[in-house]
Amino acid sequence: MSEAPVNRDSPLKDVKEKFQHVKKIAAKKSMQSLDNMYSNVLTSPATVVILLIIISAFFAQQGMDFQSQIDDDVEIFLPDGAPSTELLLEVREEWSTDITVIYIRTENAFDMSSDSNITDKDILDVISWVEGDDYNVGGDSISRGIDYDKNDNGRNDGVLWIISPAQVIKEINSADGRFNNSLCEHGIDTRIPIIDLDCELLPGGGQYVIPEQERIDTIIEQSNGSFEPLIKDTNDDGIWDTTAIIVGMNQKFDEIDDFNNFEELLAHFEMVVENRPNSDISVMTVTGLTKVLEDISDAIYEDLLMILPWSILFTVLIITALHRSLKVVAITGTPIVMALAFTFGSSVILDITLTPMIVATFPILIGLGVDYALHMVNRIEEVRRKELQKMQDENVRRKKRGEKEVKIPDLWDMDFYKKCVLEMASSTGVAVFISAITTVIGFSVLIAPQIVTVAPIRSVGVTLVLGIASTLVLSIILVPTIAWMLRYNKRTNPTMWKNIGKLPVKGFLIIVLIFGSITFYGIINLDSMNEPITGSSEAPDGIDSLNSLAEYSEYFSGGQTSLFIFSAEDRPNNNNTDRIRDLPVLDVIDGLEKRIGDVERTNTTSIVTFLRAIPVTIGLNDDIALYQGSLWDLLHEPCWESNDPVECHAWLLLDASGEGGREQLRKDMVNIVFDTLSNEVKSMLLNEEGTKGIVYVTQPYMNLNAASVLRDEIDAMLIEDTGLEGTKSSKLTGGLPVSLDINEGIHSSQNLTTIVTMIILTIVLSIVFRSPRLGIITMVPVAVVILWQPLLMNSPDVNVNIFTAMIGTIVFGIGVDDAIHVMHRIQEEGETPVGIANSIEETGQTIFETTITTVSGIGAGFLVTFPGLENFFMIMCLLIIFAFITSTFLMPAVITSEKVVKSAIKGEPYWVDYGEGIALASAISMKPMDAVLED
Repeated sequence: MSEAPVNRDSPLKDVKEKFQHVKKIAAKKSMQSLDNMYSNVLTSPATVVILLIIISAFFAQQGMDFQSQIDDDVEIFLPDGAPSTELLLEVREEWSTDITVIYIRTENAFDMSSDSNITDKDILDVISWVEGDDYNVGGDSISRGIDYDKNDNGRNDGVLWIISPAQVIKEINSADGRFNNSLCEHGIDTRIPIIDLDCELLPGGGQYVIPEQERIDTIIEQSNGSFEPLIKDTNDDGIWDTTAIIVGMNQKFDEIDDFNNFEELLAHFEMVVENRPNSDISVMTVTGLTKVLEDISDAIYEDLLMILPWSILFTVLIITALHRSLKVVAITGTPIVMALAFTFGSSVILDITLTPMIVATFPILIGLGVDYALHMVNRIEEVRRKELQKMQDENVRRKKRGEKEVKIPDLWDMDFYKKCVLEMASSTGVAVFISAITTVIGFSVLIAPQIVTVAPIRSVGVTLVLGIASTLVLSIILVPTIAWMLRYNKRTNPTMWKNIGKLPVKGFLIIVLIFGSITFYGIINLDSMNEPITGSSEAPDGIDSLNSLAEYSEYFSGGQTSLFIFSAEDRPNNNNTDRIRDLPVLDVIDGLEKRIGDVERTNTTSIVTFLRAIPVTIGLNDDIALYQGSLWDLLHEPCWESNDPVECHAWLLLDASGEGGREQLRKDMVNIVFDTLSNEVKSMLLNEEGTKGIVYVTQPYMNLNAASVLRDEIDAMLIEDTGLEGTKSSKLTGGLPVSLDINEGIHSSQNLTTIVTMIILTIVLSIVFRSPRLGIITMVPVAVVILWQPLLMNSPDVNVNIFTAMIGTIVFGIGVDDAIHVMHRIQEEGETPVGIANSIEETGQTIFETTITTVSGIGAGFLVTFPGLENFFMIMCLLIIFAFITSTFLMPAVITSEKVVKSAIKGEPYWVDYGEGIALASAISMKPMDAVLED
């Protein structure tokens, strides 16, 4: 007895049938919901539009403050988890990493007939007045200077420390009083207790002010070259004409009463500078990275406000020219304006931190908004035109047969219009929905911190997801509604598109070869995308702070301030002093500084720098001096250890000063030397616990490839064993490492997001079109355009910057959208020569209109004064045009190539045959045909 055959396909068949059943039910319910929605909307269109205007107005009112959401702090671009990020946060707990430069030039810098010198007392007095000294400490909020409280650690005036020639001279001028007092406390009182001396009654020494010219000259002569890094002779006439005030700012604004942020603090600095006393100072400009970024951010914002009306004007003119109707402007523009209002209003309400990179969202949302609207309104008109044509053809046949003619509805019959809208929703509406969802999924990659470590790029991703979602919803509601209210009726497509639609099929081989050659050339030039991020060369002209910073960087080999921590936390403390003050520790710091200082274009500043700069004299009277030299040399005087009776006869007497003799007194002298420094200098370079010191490393702004070599060279020195137990140094952080990590973070995020987005979108499109083949083919145009971008970056006028680094994202947004619409229409019409030609004729026309409209609006960006933005808009316009070309011509050519190859392999007739190709995908695509039999 034989068994009945088992149908192994039945379980799979059941699943497919259930899936199709669920799909049909979902589609039916969706269409019913759309039917109900459009019935309600078209019944009271004005009410719906007014309601949405009111809602959008609310978001627009919130969004008016979106500039306050823009954070122009360079550190926000630091990748999460980058070594310099973590180290910078550690440094910020105890020191300032936010530095401003007040750049100063005398008349001599511009006119060598002038003998004005930076070291002239009247010029130093003005510099000191700006800084704040003992003379103007009692003035008002402007005239007391920027650092009126030297002992507040930045809690009152926002200034932690200052370095300048005037500050060093004031430090030296007032050091003798502090030295005498410290010598009394740590030397006489502790070593010679039999002498009852009240240290508070000692003379106070010099004031914290600029002394007379003779004293100034003496200080400079005795400084052992310490002033050379601070003052420059830029025209080689023997007169110092250029200097700067370096200001360390307190970033903890919650503990500062008068200022809420850096913008307010820097504005205060500028007020003080502008109200300075008259002198031979020709230039005094507040600059520095924080100030420059603030000014550039303001310039970008002003540029955007300037081009906005021009962008609107260009867009209106192009749409009107293409459609010969202003109605389309309202139909396409209204959803876009509302979506922008919703997007930026939401960013303020949700308190999303924005950066200048937010500029990338404008063209994407405008481009996609125009795209959605034109595809929808054009399809409505196409459906209506074909439906009316079908009825007219039917009446012709009925007339021949003598039957009653079908009543042709009025063009603006509501039921007929709603039928056309629903037909649009079931075809192009699906394509719009798919493209929007796909684009949202693509941009969602930017939000994932595991993939994108740069916070500003993530904020752009969040903004785009909000914007695209709102653009989709508003377009679905408003486009049919406003078209109905305005009674918009589109002209037919130009006949030239019938011929254009055949080009990708007939000339597929030429198209594939040309596009393939360009793509190959782009692949071999991919390295141009890895060029370092540039800044100053891409900035607007006329920004004083930027120009001043560039000059300062050139003359002083500075402007970019890095730093490292030297820690003695783990060192045994047996010398009756703070660990970081221990003489062996200072010697290691000094040796490390000397090695780093030998690195090309590198200078250092540490506590040792000040100890070398401050002179001191120890003696019984003016004629008998036990010691004369700097504080540093005092600690390293050979007579502390030498027993030479000739050279060190006076020092030998110190052995009788108490227990330990000279050896112990030398240890005490370390405290004496450090207490000679002002509290401001000590807080600038040492932490409060006395366990760590900071060393500032200054370099000019330079190409990051060259700078990376210098950073690696310095880090190699820093990670070496110090040779002293319990001490170690951190790697470099601050200016240079931050710039390098930002550059690496933006590049790695760009590369990784491109790859991940390509993979995810290919998978999504494979699911949407239910075919991996179609998913891959749909992504071909996008991948090609991405590979063309390096060719544009090779231009000598174009550099990689934070804006051009975002262009790949924009190409995904608009390129995928174009490709999906073409592919969706090809699937409707059928993958035949006629079907492809019809798809290009209908959808290609719409994509052309959206491309030209988007490019015209973005083209207003050529009016900006910011070269970086101008390059951004130029490259973006070209890539959007490329996306249109590849979607409209390359993708159909790829499909044709595949079909031709397959037919050749199978031995079938040549596939490109318009005589045989008939595409029957829907009632819209079918041209009514009837055979009338006549007697």
